[in-house]
Parts: sequence; structure tokens; C-alpha cells
Amino acid sequence: GGGGSATPGTIAGDLVKRAGDFVSEKKAAKAKAKKAEATADEPKAKKKANDLGSAALLANMARGNGTIDDPTIRQGLAQLYIMGEVGRLNTERSKAARAQGKDIPGIGNIAKLSMSHIVRLQRDLGLAIVGPAGMLHAYTPDDQAALNEATGNPFLVAVTSTALYAQAPPIYGGTDQIQRNIIGERVLGLPKEPGPGKETPFSELPKNA
Repeated sequence: GGGGSATPGTIAGDLVKRAGDFVSEKKAAKAKAKKAEATADEPKAKKKANDLGSAALLANMARGNGTIDDPTIRQGLAQLYIMGEVGRLNTERSKAARAQGKDIPGIGNIAKLSMSHIVRLQRDLGLAIVGPAGMLHAYTPDDQAALNEATGNPFLVAVTSTALYAQAPPIYGGTDQIQRNIIGERVLGLPKEPGPGKETPFSELPKNA
């Protein structure tokens, strides 16, 4: 029969718990140990990231094929490195401000514009360094292996991938023009550009013919 006392199921009492309560002590301890290990290795990780940074990678490619002798490419590489350092320092500056409960007006918009500029510079420099090979691209691992063998440059796909992607950052998350408008109007206090008032219904906004 169905008599007798009911036995609580395996999820009894779970509805009052937070999602984090389901993490076992073992997993929590493992995560803590992993975090401590990552913190200890942080200087190594940063050095590795810097060694593999876009400016260093492109500079090594330029040295390898002789384009490093082109003064325009050297200037571009220097600019790319500087832009990367400025971005890194601005990130640290923003973190320090937030830790003190402060904010730097427009820092997010500036970072977005900077990212767009860096990616475009990576595209232009990369294609200038690899030359005609920049017209080749591989979309699958097999094609990439064949391309690497044909060109002898395993980093070519990184250059062409960046070139194809470079058009995205200036658009997604707010175009470069929108970022500049925000900085001009909200940070610098410049007059708002002419346009319909905020109260104008969407149906009455100007439309393309």
C-alpha cells in the first residue's frame, strides 16, 4: 500500500536557496585554489599576453618578411603599441575610480572609440605586412592547414580574420558617431545637434525616400 510517512525528495527545501548555495564545499575550495594559483601566475600571464599582443605579433611578422624597413609600417606599429598601452592604463584608471566610488565621465565611450581605432589599425597594418597573401582566408581547420602550408605563415589567418572583423566594432554597441555625440553632449556640454524634439512621435520622424 501507499501508507506510511512520506520521504522528502532530493530537492526538498531547495526553493528557499540561492543559486550559489548549490555549489558544494569541494567545488568552492577547488575554485578558491584555482583563483589563488591564477593570482600567483598573473605576472607570467601578463608577460605572455604582452609577448603575444597584436603589436608584437605584427612586428615579428614584419621583421620576418622585411617590411619592417618600411617607415610607414614602423610608425603604425608604434602607434598600435601606444594605443594598446593607453587603453590598458585607462582601464586601470577606471577600476581605481570605481573602487573609490567615483566615475570618469565618458570613459566607456572613449574606450569604445579607441577599440574601433585599434582594430582598424590592426587590419591596415596586418594587410600591409602580409601583402597579396592577405587576399587569402581559411574558414575551416583543413583549409587553414592547407593555407599555412602554401604560404608558410601560420599567423596569416589571424591577420585576415582581423581584417574581416574590423568593420564590426565601429558599428555594434553604438556606432563611432553615436559615441562622439555622447562625449560631445554629455561630457563636454556641447549643443545637441539639430533634430526632432524628444516628444516627436516615431511615426512623425523623417524617413528616407
